[in-house]
Amino acid sequence: MPRRFLRPESGLTLIELLVTLAIVGLIAAFTTAAVNVAGEKRKSVQCLNQLRQLGVASLLYAADNDMTLPASAHQRSLGLQSWTLALQNYAGGKVVFRCPCDEDKTRAYTYVINDFLTPAPAGAPDLDFSRLASLERAGETVLFAEASKTYKNTDHFHFSDYRGQPVSADAFLSQVGTERHRGSANYLFADGRVESLTWKRVQARLRDPQDRFVDPTRGQTP
Repeated sequence: MPRRFLRPESGLTLIELLVTLAIVGLIAAFTTAAVNVAGEKRKSVQCLNQLRQLGVASLLYAADNDMTLPASAHQRSLGLQSWTLALQNYAGGKVVFRCPCDEDKTRAYTYVINDFLTPAPAGAPDLDFSRLASLERAGETVLFAEASKTYKNTDHFHFSDYRGQPVSADAFLSQVGTERHRGSANYLFADGRVESLTWKRVQARLRDPQDRFVDPTRGQTP
């Protein structure tokens, strides 16, 4: 009589099942991470585009105002209007003030103007770099940046107090959200250009005595 062979079990063993579940879990984790990274990248690009729109509005405003950049709330005593109001007409009433990655979901705006580029800033009232003609290298100086999580209730940075002196890393960090976009932040320069910069790159520029990243008076000959 022929010997009968037992058919192998068709189901998975416990070990095989555990291995399969682990693999599925890893795939799900990698997929979720990839989706999150893609989402963050998309928001970072959206932030850059919003800053670019702010730059276009600022330059259109300047063209109508003797090539003078918009002011901040500090200049209301001079009869000027804050950029948060003045620029709306130059973007069809659609200037977006907030980065989609801003941790604070309630504040009015993420983007804040560099007070060095406003007339008679509080820290250096004799200066007026709001006039584009006074900026030797407009493409090197930040006009708008992203406020840090704790820097609130003001439409302008307070950098002019450091006139001629380096802005320390701690002072910059207290005002600017330098790593909001996976270690980088977005910046709008006075010529309308936008750029994403790592915190490491920004620190190098802050240390350079010739760099006008924040202060347009740096590196000037007496």
